[in-house]
Amino acid sequence: MTLAAVTPIGAVVALVYVSAITSILWWMLHLPQVGGIEQHVNRVHRETGGFSRIVVPILGDFVSLHLVALAAQMAKFRGASMDVVYVVEVPLQLPLDAVSQSELDRAEQAFKQAQKISARYDVHINRRVERARQAGPTIVQYAMENNVDVLLMADIPKSNRRGSRYARTVEYVLANAPCEVIIRRPPMDS
Repeated sequence: MTLAAVTPIGAVVALVYVSAITSILWWMLHLPQVGGIEQHVNRVHRETGGFSRIVVPILGDFVSLHLVALAAQMAKFRGASMDVVYVVEVPLQLPLDAVSQSELDRAEQAFKQAQKISARYDVHINRRVERARQAGPTIVQYAMENNVDVLLMADIPKSNRRGSRYARTVEYVLANAPCEVIIRRPPMDS
């Protein structure tokens, strides 16, 4: 086939075909931007410079201690500091400083377990007990005040949440956190 055998209509059809395929491939390979400009800037900063601060709110249960191990690995790999926060929810009818000794003992036990896990990865943890009416706002405020890059949280699935997918605390943190949030959620027991 010679160049003289190419008809103008054939050339137009070929050009339309090539441009259609090219635009489809471009569309498939370029994902849309998710989140606002602030989230995008934070994501680029994290990806280029790494995390500098990781926070894990714990309860001392298996799932939150699993997150301590994950966070310790991330902290070691990224050279980040790691905070472990235990939030004691105090009922409204009691003053904020009215925390029972048994609750403080549970927090101390959870910190000891978290310290054992993080020591396996040679990561030091900063421990913090927070007293609050609700855990969600306290975790978000802690993240804001301490320039947290990523929060790792646990959520135990339950069938009695009245249409809500996550626990109240997790939903609040997901909606209001100034940083990336990673949720660890084991499968629901049958």
